[in-house]
Amino acid sequence: MGSHDSSTQGHASIESGLDGKARIARLFEMTSDLLATISEDGRFTLLNPAWEQLLGWTREELQGRALRELVHPDDAEQTLAPMFGGEGEVAQIEDLTTRYRHRDGSWRWLLWSACRDGDTWYAAAKDVTDRIWLERQALHDPLTHLPNRLLLMDRVRQALARLSRQRNRSVVALLFIDLDKFKAVNDNLGHDVGDRLLVSVSERLAELMRDSDTVARLGGDEFVILVEDIDSEGEAMALAGRVLDALERPFPVGSAEVAMLASVGVSVARNADADPEAMLREADVAMYRAKGAAGRRLELFDERLRRELRLHLEIESRLRAALPQRELVLAYQPILRLAGGQAIGAEALVRWRPRGEGAPARAEVLPSTFLPPAEDSELIVQIGNWVLHAACAQAEIWRRAGITIPVSVNISARELTELDLAERVREELAYCRLPGRALCLEISEDAVLRDPERAREALKELKRLGVLIALDKFGFSQLSLGLPSNLPLDLVKLDRALTSTFHQDKDRRAMFAATIALAKEAGLTAVAVGIETNRQLALARELDCAVGQGFLLHGPASPERVRLRGPAGSVTSAPWRPLVRLSGSDRRR
Repeated sequence: MGSHDSSTQGHASIESGLDGKARIARLFEMTSDLLATISEDGRFTLLNPAWEQLLGWTREELQGRALRELVHPDDAEQTLAPMFGGEGEVAQIEDLTTRYRHRDGSWRWLLWSACRDGDTWYAAAKDVTDRIWLERQALHDPLTHLPNRLLLMDRVRQALARLSRQRNRSVVALLFIDLDKFKAVNDNLGHDVGDRLLVSVSERLAELMRDSDTVARLGGDEFVILVEDIDSEGEAMALAGRVLDALERPFPVGSAEVAMLASVGVSVARNADADPEAMLREADVAMYRAKGAAGRRLELFDERLRRELRLHLEIESRLRAALPQRELVLAYQPILRLAGGQAIGAEALVRWRPRGEGAPARAEVLPSTFLPPAEDSELIVQIGNWVLHAACAQAEIWRRAGITIPVSVNISARELTELDLAERVREELAYCRLPGRALCLEISEDAVLRDPERAREALKELKRLGVLIALDKFGFSQLSLGLPSNLPLDLVKLDRALTSTFHQDKDRRAMFAATIALAKEAGLTAVAVGIETNRQLALARELDCAVGQGFLLHGPASPERVRLRGPAGSVTSAPWRPLVRLSGSDRRR
């Protein structure tokens, strides 16, 4: 009985073993993962059918073939060295992602794991091509294929973490690069040419860098380079200089060549606890400082800039509360005929008078202090909306009193090129029951140059509403080579820097006179802005400028105190005259 039972149990064990091997063999054949055994000389000895489905090769074609023949050349070292590298060999590999060649010549990404038993490697792999493709799409710029901001920030974090493990005192640097006047390429040569130029720029920057550096594109014409394992700020600045030199070498674009000037801001971190986002912001601030100094410059974010940024952010924070607390007010400065003093308009100028604890009595923050931080954020749009509404409301009050001069409002570059400005103006005119000619919008040259095509379209839409358009701060930038004939202008306001020096500088006096002549020929009104002395007033009259604005004539004042003189009666009891009478020596005959 016992002998029979033992025989039965042994037979069952053999059958169970055979069934187990069959199940394993069936699992080997049916699994969708790639399974293989590889000999100690790196050749396939056994493969499952999943290889045929994924890479297109039959098992017979792969049997005995060297693994090296399938691995991408760039991935060969990290894949093969651990398995067959002699002294560097390991017994196990986990989660190694590398590329393998499909029979049609394309490449598939495989996630590998393998272990060695004696002289045989047992390997399993998953196809992760779709996942890698999606990750690369999410982390790379689609035009240049450079890392985007998300991947750049991840690499900055890794670079800073490595600082804590380094014994030598190296630094991590970010170079923020902005191409100067790139929009002119798009406007003159087309966006296709602009895109090809951006690709060429990305390739040249990559050639300049080491393999360990990262060249990223943030968008538009902005690039950032991450550099680590360098000794000092001086080395980072020297590299930035080489970047400028490299970009100035002409790029072939079709039958033409284009040399790109650039502005570069540099930020440097010495400690692992530095904030990557703060580093990028600092490099950006330094770049804008370089750009503000006429471009083709380098700027290092140092302690001086750090103090300025701190003040900048503090003003921006306080300014956010200014509108709801009604700390912003409008003053009005008349635009006057220089013969007789008749007002032909009044410019609305925003003023900030903080209230509350710590605010001095009647303290006023200068526009030059608070407008730049506002323009760097969305606050400029909020302030612009308020100024437009308040100025239109004041224009309505004046028109009911019989004063029909237009009120001028300054429009920022962001409002002009990024928002539906015409719709906003249409709504305000309707709300205040004003005709279009009751409003004049002043656009600076810089705002037009930021995006000339969009600026032209926006101005044409505004012109259809009947509003007046003034080109402000005219006299020193590219447009100053001649009046732009493709803009629907009514007035040209000469830059106050030109007016303030034209009585001392013959060249600027000639430019002033030429602009007056061009404006008259085009049927435009030229306004001399910044008349502050008797000499300037006399010379503006002598050069045949009919209209002016400035503290000598009338300073900015509240709506109740501004002195205007309309064509059909006096708003103030005093006739117009310069606040300072011309002396005999200053009077020009």
